[in-house]
Amino acid sequence: MSTADRHDDRDPTGAPSPPPNRGRGDRPGPPPAEGDKLVASWRGAPTAPPNPSPAAHETPAVPSAEQTRAAKSPLRTPTDPTAPPAGPLAAAAPPPAASPPATPPAGKPLPAPPRPGPIPAAAPWPRAASEPVIGRPGSSAGGRETNAAVPARPPAARERARVRTPGPPGGDAGQARGGDAPAFDRPQGAPTPPEGGGTRVFRPGLRSGIAVAAVAVLVAGGVTYLVRDGGDGGGREDAPGAEAADKVFAVPAALYDGHEQAVTAVAVHGDTAVTVGSETVDAPRGQILVSSDGGKAWSTAKVKDEGGTGQDVPEVVAAGDRAWVALGRGPGGVAVWTSADGRAWTHRAGATGAFTAGDQVTGVAATSAGFAAIGTNQGAAVLWTSPDGAAWQRQQAPLQGKPVGIAASGATLVVRNDKGDLWRSADGGRTWARAEVPQSDGSYGPVVALASGPGGFFAAREGRRTGGSSKHPKKRALAVFFRSSDGVGWTRSSTIDRSTYSSLTALGGSDAGLAALTPLTDGRVAAQRSKDGVNWDSVERLGTDQGRQAGSAAALPQGVLVAGRQDSGAYLAAPGARHGDIDLLSVPGAVTPDRTITRLVAGNGVTLAVGSGAGEAAVWATRDGRTWTRAGGTGLTGPGVQRLAAAAYGPKGWVAAGRSAAKPMLLTSGDANAWNPVAGPAGDDGALAGAAYGQAGYVVVGSTDKAPIAWRSDDLARWTAGSGDLRDGRMHDVAAVTRGYVAVGERDGAPAVWTSDDGAKWTSARPPQAQGALTRVVARGDTLVATGAGNAVAVSSDAGRTWRAQTVQASALAASVATPRGFVLAGTPAGTDDVALWSSADGASWRATRPRGARLAGEGSQRLTGLAALGQGLVATGMDGDTPTLWHTALP
Repeated sequence: MSTADRHDDRDPTGAPSPPPNRGRGDRPGPPPAEGDKLVASWRGAPTAPPNPSPAAHETPAVPSAEQTRAAKSPLRTPTDPTAPPAGPLAAAAPPPAASPPATPPAGKPLPAPPRPGPIPAAAPWPRAASEPVIGRPGSSAGGRETNAAVPARPPAARERARVRTPGPPGGDAGQARGGDAPAFDRPQGAPTPPEGGGTRVFRPGLRSGIAVAAVAVLVAGGVTYLVRDGGDGGGREDAPGAEAADKVFAVPAALYDGHEQAVTAVAVHGDTAVTVGSETVDAPRGQILVSSDGGKAWSTAKVKDEGGTGQDVPEVVAAGDRAWVALGRGPGGVAVWTSADGRAWTHRAGATGAFTAGDQVTGVAATSAGFAAIGTNQGAAVLWTSPDGAAWQRQQAPLQGKPVGIAASGATLVVRNDKGDLWRSADGGRTWARAEVPQSDGSYGPVVALASGPGGFFAAREGRRTGGSSKHPKKRALAVFFRSSDGVGWTRSSTIDRSTYSSLTALGGSDAGLAALTPLTDGRVAAQRSKDGVNWDSVERLGTDQGRQAGSAAALPQGVLVAGRQDSGAYLAAPGARHGDIDLLSVPGAVTPDRTITRLVAGNGVTLAVGSGAGEAAVWATRDGRTWTRAGGTGLTGPGVQRLAAAAYGPKGWVAAGRSAAKPMLLTSGDANAWNPVAGPAGDDGALAGAAYGQAGYVVVGSTDKAPIAWRSDDLARWTAGSGDLRDGRMHDVAAVTRGYVAVGERDGAPAVWTSDDGAKWTSARPPQAQGALTRVVARGDTLVATGAGNAVAVSSDAGRTWRAQTVQASALAASVATPRGFVLAGTPAGTDDVALWSSADGASWRATRPRGARLAGEGSQRLTGLAALGQGLVATGMDGDTPTLWHTALP
C-alpha cells in the first residue's frame, strides 16, 4: 500500500505533467452510445483536457515497451496497405480550437497537453440500504438489513473518460496513416511467452495486435468509462451504477497471459463428455466444458446461478443414468452443480447442514440411488449421499486413512485412501469393511488406482516382471489390473505390459469402458482403452513437450478423453476421437483476456491502477478520475508473465512491486509515466506483494516458496534485504505507521504479523485470532485494518502490537482503503454475488452499504477489486462477470 492508503496531511504537493498524446492503432472501434460523449486524443488533432493548468509545459515523449516491440515487429509497417480507416472514435472527438500541424518537425515530439486541473469532487451519492452497525461493544452484532431513507434526486449524468498514452519520439505508424486512427489499439508484436520458448497465442479470428483494457481492465481500445454517481436502482440493468469498460475494443484472449486454466476432473456418459475446472488470476472462476459428440466439438456449458458465488470452483464430477453432479469449493464452503444432461447446469450453494466449514470433497460417484461423495473434515472421513445431486445427507465414515477417491457399482461403494487401501460398503455407507485385493502377476505395493466400469469395480497395482536369461536377467515394469463385481471378491483381469512402460498415472471409467494413461520410458504417454478391463487397445502416444502432464482420463465411445496441465495452462485432448489437442482458445468463453487490476494506489495527487494486460505488467494513471494514461518504460515487459501487485509513493518517486515469471519484479518511476526495472538483493525467487513508504524509506514485501521477502531502500536505487524473524511464512502486504512498518501474511495457513521500526529488522507480533491468511492491510496513523480471504477483519490501534478480530456479513473481502473519514472495505455479502461496502471511522464498528446500481447487483457475479479515495469520493474497479467495471461514488 502507498502513503495515501495511510491517510494523513503530509503528502507532498505538485504532480508531474502527463506525457504527450500518442497515436496508435490498427482497428476501428464501435460507434459511441447515443447520448454519451466520447473524447479521444490522436496526433494531428489533440484535445485539451478539462480545467487546463496555465503552467503547461513540454515534456519529452517516453516510448512504451509495447511501442519498442512494435518497431521491431515484421507484422506491421507504417505504410501497411491493409490498415483499417480511422474509426468512429476520431469522429466523436470535437475539433480543437486551434490545431497545431499534424506532423511535428523531424526529431521533435509533439508538445505535452496542458496539465489537468484539480481533482474534481464526486457528486453526492444517495445512500443505499445498509445493515446495522456491528462490532462495537454494546451494539448489535447482527440483525436484518434496514432501508435508509434516500433523498430524491435525479440521476447524475454519466461521463466516459479520456485515456492518453505516451507517444514515441518522432511520430509513429498511426501518424503515417494520416493521424486519425484510434489512439489505443496496441501495436502488433508477439509478447514474450513463459520461459521455455514459444509465443503467446491469440484467439483464432482476431489479429495479434492487442487492445489492452485498462483500469480494472479499463483502457478498452482507448476509452475508459467512468460513472460519477452511485445509485439505488435495485439491480435493474438501467439503474445508475458501475460502467462497463470494454465496449470500444475487445481484448483478445491469449495463452501465456497470466490467466491460469485448470481441468481437475472429467466424466463421460454416452456421447456427452464434461470437464470441470477453473480459470484463475486475481480470483478463481469456475468453468465447465461440454462435448455432445463424443469429444469432437466443445463449448462452455450454460450455468444458471441459484445460490453459489462467482468464486466457486468445481473440482470433481460424476455422470449417472438420470443426472450429473459436480462438487467443489468456494468462499462459502462446498458448492454444488447439477445437470440433467451435462449441457445445462445449475450452480447451487452447498446444502445447509450437509456441508459445514472445513469440508473438503475428494471424490464423487453415481449410484443406483443417486450419488455418493467422499471427503474429509479436520482429517476425519465424511460421506455424503444424495438422490438427485441437489439435496445431500451427511454421515461420518469410519475409515482409516484419508479418502482420495470413490467408485460405485449399483448400490455398493468402494473407497480408496491415501495409503492405497480399499474400503467397501453395501448399505449406503452405514457400515464399512476392508476390501482385500490380492497380489498377482508380479504386482506389489498398494492399490494405485480405482474406477468403476462395465461389469463392476477395477483396481490397479504396479508390477514388476523378470525376463531375459538366467545370466542376464532383465526387469521391466507393468500395470496389473483386478476386477470385482461386488467389491468383495477380486481377481486379476489384465496387465499393461510393454517394454517402455514406466508407471500408471490415471485410470478412469465410464459406460464406454476404461481408459488408462501410462508414461513411457521414451518420455511420451500412452493413452489406452479397454471395453471390459480384459483386453487393452493402444489409442495414441501423446507427447510431453511444452510441459504437458496428463492427470485424468475417461473412455469415450471412440477414443480417450485426457486432461492435465501444460506450460500455457490446461491441457485437453481426445485421442481416437479427434486429431490433436483441444484448443481452448477456440472454445468461446473458455479463456478470457488478461485484463487485471490488482490494486488502486493514490499519492502525490495521482491515482494508479496497477496490474497486468495480456500477460505484461501494466500501470495506468489519473489525476481527476476521467483521463487515464497508460504508462510506458522498459520495465513493464520481459520473459514470461509479469504482473504488478502493489505500489507506493514517496519523496523520491514511485515504486511498484510484483512478479516477472518466477522472479520478484521491482520497478521505479519519478513521474508514474515511465517505469524502469531496478535490481533487488540477489538470490531471491518468488514474488513481491506489498509496498509502502514511511519515515525510514521505501519497503516492499513478498515471499519465496519457503520464507518471507522484505526489502528496503532510501533512494529507490539501492535495495537491501531485511533480517530478523524471516525464516518462515509468507508476507502478503505491508503498511507504514507513525514510527515503522507492519506486514501481514500467514504461517501454515494461519494469520501472521511482523513489525519493524526501520524496514530492515523484522519481529513477529502476536497475530489476531482469526482463520486463514491475512492478505491486505491499510493504516491511518497507528490504526491498522487487515483482511483476508474470508470475512474476518483484524484491527490494531497500537501500530500492530496487539490485535482484535471480528467478522462482517461477507463471504469475501477483496479490497480496502484508508480515507479521510476512516476505513472502507469492499467485498461480497454472504449469500449473494453482489457488491457491498463496509465503512468504519475507527475499525471497531462497521456499517454495511449495499449499492443497487447496474453492474453492482443483480444477475450474475459482481465484485470490486480495488478502492482509492479520490477528491471527496471513492473510485473503484471491479468485474461484472467477465466484464471490467469502473465506479465512482461518494465516501460512505
